[in-house]
Amino acid sequence: MILKNDGIYVSALKLGNEQVFKKIMEHWYKKLFNFAKGYLNNDENAREVLQDVFLQLWEHRNNLADNTSLNAYLFTLTRNQCIDLIRREKLLLQYRTDKSEEYMQLSESFEALSAPVLDDIFTKEFQTEIDQTICSLPEQCQKVFLLSRKNGLKNREISEMLQLSPKTVESHITKALKTIRGALQQKFPGSFNFLLLILKNMSVFSLKE
Repeated sequence: MILKNDGIYVSALKLGNEQVFKKIMEHWYKKLFNFAKGYLNNDENAREVLQDVFLQLWEHRNNLADNTSLNAYLFTLTRNQCIDLIRREKLLLQYRTDKSEEYMQLSESFEALSAPVLDDIFTKEFQTEIDQTICSLPEQCQKVFLLSRKNGLKNREISEMLQLSPKTVESHITKALKTIRGALQQKFPGSFNFLLLILKNMSVFSLKE
């Protein structure tokens, strides 16, 4: 089964359509399970993660934007759930000398899930949404934000260049970040920690001209 238009399925899901929810599960379950098992190396834990993932999808369906990317949302959420589970497992095993090998395996999986290469994969769709949101900002707000995050200028420098008060410059940047955060949280719900990381490192993004 191929889902060609996420928007149609998201809209139906938001209306509480259980058949669509089942189709989404059927389409993504195996891929997400293999992804989780690859890092958890445990079928039961992988099933636990997927149960939480789809439970969150259903419980938070009304918060989804109509253009939410189900693929990005589900894989990001699965990644976050795996990291949370590994963190809990490590806490239980850290003082068990008879479980040192298992602890090391969990540590390796945790590092792999936190690796920048996965960030690169998951941020592609985030970047597209960021670019679109920046383009939708009011002209002056957009200009200030790009001078700050793309050109790396300090607020004082932007203030002098555009003949704006430092407070106005700060207000524009705050508004831009709030707008971007809101757009990302709406389109990619369940990824709060990852969003914080993205916004913290906005200056490293290759914003489109």
